[in-house]
Amino acid sequence: MTGNGLRLSAVICTHNRPDALRRALASLTAQDRAPDELLVIDNAPSDESARRLVAHDVPTACYVREPVAGLDFARNRALREASGDVVAFLDDDAVADRGWTNALVQAFAQESKVGVVTGRVEPLALETEAQRLFHANGGFARGRERICLPDDAARPLHGRRAPLIAWAVSVGSGCSLAIRRPLALALGGFDPALDLGPALPGGGDHDMLWRVLEAGQRVVYDPGVLAWHDDRRELRDLAEQLGGHQRALVALLTKLAARTPGRRRLPVLAFLAWRLLKPGVRLARRTAGLDPLPARVLLRMWASCWQGLIAYPASQRLARRRQEARP
Repeated sequence: MTGNGLRLSAVICTHNRPDALRRALASLTAQDRAPDELLVIDNAPSDESARRLVAHDVPTACYVREPVAGLDFARNRALREASGDVVAFLDDDAVADRGWTNALVQAFAQESKVGVVTGRVEPLALETEAQRLFHANGGFARGRERICLPDDAARPLHGRRAPLIAWAVSVGSGCSLAIRRPLALALGGFDPALDLGPALPGGGDHDMLWRVLEAGQRVVYDPGVLAWHDDRRELRDLAEQLGGHQRALVALLTKLAARTPGRRRLPVLAFLAWRLLKPGVRLARRTAGLDPLPARVLLRMWASCWQGLIAYPASQRLARRRQEARP
């Protein structure tokens, strides 16, 4: 048992990236406090390289092949397969600090109503222009100050008051995220229509954070839960990534706006309207030299936002077809 009465299952969901997987696995096997269980969920692999790697490098890890393509299909498979009280997800292109597991356990042990803990994710390298731009744009880092939601939502976010939904999508990412397993299962798991690759490349992590808050539980961002992420090295890949993130965020917000009842829908709609306008505001600031991203990247992000308005229903249909065709 990892400590404080909590069993922690560490999970890497991977897809055709054996070199990155090897590095991520090495960081988890080098923890000061070993996880109680280590799982690798191989999502719709094209070959057996991940299976062979796990068998050779970490034979004590549990290897599971999830045939339906989509990150949230893999995450949900992890929730079903894991035995821990807490399931901690680390991206296959990330590296965990030696104290990652210990910091997660301590964060959950502070209070039983803590449902999710996210961590600080810094860039693994800043060698290329694309990596430096991603970091200048905010990257995955969320600062060095602990945040507990909903309690801290009254604080300014980026210098201004913001609704809880804005905090929910700003307090961390799935690169390094842990959730109480019974809570995740009770909420129905991650939404498989999100994080569906090119169709909708993101949103599942923030959707879960919002649903955890809606369920009356707390979400904690703990900067002591430290990891590093290997960011995109080429500008074209960065532009695709940022555009995809914008499309996925707007798709998520349209989903939440449709499903949030009564007056609670108004802040979601207001935030959705702001996200549709924000790249245009940034483009205007860019003309004055006040935004780090190139104008062409901002234009792509802006177009992707509007595409996101109709993306979720199509992604739902695709997820359903994949599920029905499950081998």
